[in-house]
Amino acid sequence: MKKKAAEEDDPLDREIDFSKARRNPHFLAAVGPKYVRVIDQDLVEFFPDNESVNAALRSIAEAASRLPKLKKVSARRVSAPKKTSS
Repeated sequence: MKKKAAEEDDPLDREIDFSKARRNPHFLAAVGPKYVRVIDQDLVEFFPDNESVNAALRSIAEAASRLPKLKKVSARRVSAPKKTSS
């Protein structure tokens, strides 16, 4: 009986409050962004695990590879005002 009471009455349960926890800003620097991608909370229900994320990205990559290749245009050329002769 004492063992159950000791497990239920853990003093750390009252001392540690995770309600204001936040992500470690140095996590990606330590692990490396090559191996970790963070998705937004609203997407978690659609992508519950790594396999679902990979399947979705593979289908997008396959569809993108079937599109015709577009000619690269620099941002400067697109945003430059056109000269008009008046």
